[in-house]
Amino acid sequence: MTKRGGRLWRWTTLAALWVVITAAPRGVAAADLASAPGPAYALSWQLDLPILLISGGLAASYLVVDEVAPPFCAPVCDRAHVNAFDRWAAGYYNPTWQTVGDVTTGVTLVALPLSLFVSESWRPALSDLVVVSEALLTSSAIQVIVSYAVGRPRPRVYGETAPLDQRTNANAARSFFSGHVADGMAATFATAEALSRLRRPTLALVTLIVGVTGTALIGVARVGAGGHFPSDVIIGAAVGSGVGIAIPAVHGVGMRVAPLAGSEAHGLSLTTTF
Repeated sequence: MTKRGGRLWRWTTLAALWVVITAAPRGVAAADLASAPGPAYALSWQLDLPILLISGGLAASYLVVDEVAPPFCAPVCDRAHVNAFDRWAAGYYNPTWQTVGDVTTGVTLVALPLSLFVSESWRPALSDLVVVSEALLTSSAIQVIVSYAVGRPRPRVYGETAPLDQRTNANAARSFFSGHVADGMAATFATAEALSRLRRPTLALVTLIVGVTGTALIGVARVGAGGHFPSDVIIGAAVGSGVGIAIPAVHGVGMRVAPLAGSEAHGLSLTTTF
């Protein structure tokens, strides 16, 4: 994805999430969660507000950091320095695959949460969508931090097919790891878990299959476009899956998060019922 395309995608995502967050119901009680149909996740401002602020802020930093260095080996890197597993993809560049990846990412990230509105009324669905959004933002935040820390050149920098400006800008050094794939897997698992808690196993399975299939296509497209190496896609899938499982896990029914302060300990207390 080009820097301009990345800006548009992330600004659009953040704007949509802001609408979701401001419209979501506040203070969902455990008693309300027991009544069908949903919400599947319990919200708490002590937990959800910090997650949204931290992950949203870090994810959005991608939009304003332009002054970092381009790839260390630009304008053309030596493919002999790429590990054997990824070397075959070095030098790839195809704008058509880039468009396929961008479109598939947008469709996947929009289609997955829509299944929540099939399973529950709009207010509980918006509440659950906040947690799905947290998973997506958290995976994006991790990807932004790691990509700037590692500075791995994208595959397109290992050839001369891509335009010079796409091989010498800061974005060309953000290959590791694939944020598109991580976001797709995070949204897939968080949505499927919500549907599972709502006792919609068939819809949860369909969502899981659609999400994984769509994310797999995103990964193929990102490699074909010259945006990521295969290992970037695999690591992105692993990170996104982990986030998509972990964020819902701290939003259990009846779970409470509260500040903890004492003479020997400071932090947050997490309590729940089973």
